Amino acid sequence: MKTTDYLNTTFVQQIMQDQFPDQTIAVQDITLLDVDNSASILVALTATQTESTIGHFGLEVNYTLNGLPQSKRMVMKIKPHGQEIVNMLNMLSQLCGGELNSVYEQFKHLTGFYYTHLKEQEIYKKLHPLFTPVIYGLYTNEQENIYIILMEYLDDVDLLNTVMAPEKWSDQHIKSALKQMAAWHSKMLNKVENVDLEIWKDAPSLQQMTDLLPLWNALLNNAADKFPELYDPLRVKTMRNAIQEIPNYWQQLEKLPKTLVHNDFNPRNSCFKTQNGEIEFCLYDWELATFHIPQYDLAEFLCFILDKDRYDQRYAYTEYYREELARLTGKYNSAPSFHQELYMATLDFGIHRVGLYMMGHSVSPYPFLPRVVNSFFDAISGHSLN
Repeated sequence: MKTTDYLNTTFVQQIMQDQFPDQTIAVQDITLLDVDNSASILVALTATQTESTIGHFGLEVNYTLNGLPQSKRMVMKIKPHGQEIVNMLNMLSQLCGGELNSVYEQFKHLTGFYYTHLKEQEIYKKLHPLFTPVIYGLYTNEQENIYIILMEYLDDVDLLNTVMAPEKWSDQHIKSALKQMAAWHSKMLNKVENVDLEIWKDAPSLQQMTDLLPLWNALLNNAADKFPELYDPLRVKTMRNAIQEIPNYWQQLEKLPKTLVHNDFNPRNSCFKTQNGEIEFCLYDWELATFHIPQYDLAEFLCFILDKDRYDQRYAYTEYYREELARLTGKYNSAPSFHQELYMATLDFGIHRVGLYMMGHSVSPYPFLPRVVNSFFDAISGHSLN
């Protein structure tokens, strides 16, 4: 596959027309634009390990819509097949060496990455979240492993990829994100029938989380061995105990209502637009979306956005989200129960996602990660599973 096969007027017109069948679209010309691929960790790492053309490509598209001239800046996202991401992560585990090298191979298809090429398209096709970028076209060719999303170019926005600057998020920004988060979680609560569950069969469950116990321990050992300044003996003991308790606390999680969580809900994948003088939260890169309790996205978001100078605000923001979710669903009225469920979801985030982040950090450092790890341990301090 060559980029010229897709970065042309004929193809762009085809997928735009398919996306808007009730409109008449004619693309006159396109101009290539620079776009930063570094923010997409999975794409950036996988691009070094594949011969396929993948990445984000900026376009200025001049076209007519029902005869009226239009000019839009867009991004064509050409996605790798999930197997290529699986292979890349397995390569990272090999570079880490030790126990992780042998253990990861056994579980490489079970950590939520194999169907990444399909999940994001499924969400944009069927669920249409209200706070994503505008989607101008979708294209799938499974025989040739081509998966394309044509979306809005996010340039005239605020707080784009501010993972290294959480202090820029004001109280208004955080609450706007939490409000949209609650709206999405309430909309998708117990709505698993709305999507093709075949591509979400790797969603976390009691069985899956228990089966992967050797991997969770290997990820923890890797983090402790390579970053003792982040994983001191007390923190390692805390996480070791949490991993041992997975079969117990997941018996509780298994019974709770699930929603479709973004599973990468943080400042790397979000920004704010301004509409009629009001800020509007925008969330993108949905390829890791999965089913979990609503508190899972909340746990990740607060670990990313709250630095040590705002740890004391974690409870208040949690309550803001809980009250909004309760208003929308009529559930989650018990604050103690909600916070205990949040604690279990936060443990899952630390065991799984942070563990995998630390694996990548061992090979190619993520400057934001130490702050997130410290925030995670603050989030679980003072709580227990009893």
